[in-house]
Amino acid sequence: MKITYAAPTTSLRRWFWWLLLMNILFIVCADMYLRPLTYGELLRFEVAKETSVAEGIVNIWKQLGKFDKALQGIYINCLFIGLYTAGLTVACIFLARLTGHEILIRASKTAFWLLAGAAICDIVANIAMVRSLHQAITHWSVTLAYDMAAAKFSVIILCLLFILVCLIFWLSNKLFSRDNSSIFF
Repeated sequence: MKITYAAPTTSLRRWFWWLLLMNILFIVCADMYLRPLTYGELLRFEVAKETSVAEGIVNIWKQLGKFDKALQGIYINCLFIGLYTAGLTVACIFLARLTGHEILIRASKTAFWLLAGAAICDIVANIAMVRSLHQAITHWSVTLAYDMAAAKFSVIILCLLFILVCLIFWLSNKLFSRDNSSIFF
């Protein structure tokens, strides 16, 4: 594997840490705001796959007074889409550049397009869920939300695995290279 020098710029490093912090803060704040509803409950609704399961979840939300929080959670997720897309894209590019490996650096450039597709899938899933909550729950909207969620999570998992590979390459470069000036970024 050819090793090239494409060190991350200071600006990219700053964006990486800034977006990581913003994503963490957003998750913590949204979690506190949406209580007693959890993201797990929203996720179960998103991947319900069957109309009867989705109807059961909505009925439980209505009984427990969580219905309005569920709607708010979906709207909050629309804001989070841009944040996690930017964060994962910058993380893929930044960490690939840290490795110095040409193949990883080239592969990181596709992260934007993959994550843009995942963001579109997430938006479509949110629209289908809102439609199910405002109107009648239909087989079409439940199936659409499930399929879009499956596509979105597939891309996110792929990007997280790419980030893990970049971290392994970067760490092995730091541990086994002659220039061991700093193990930190």
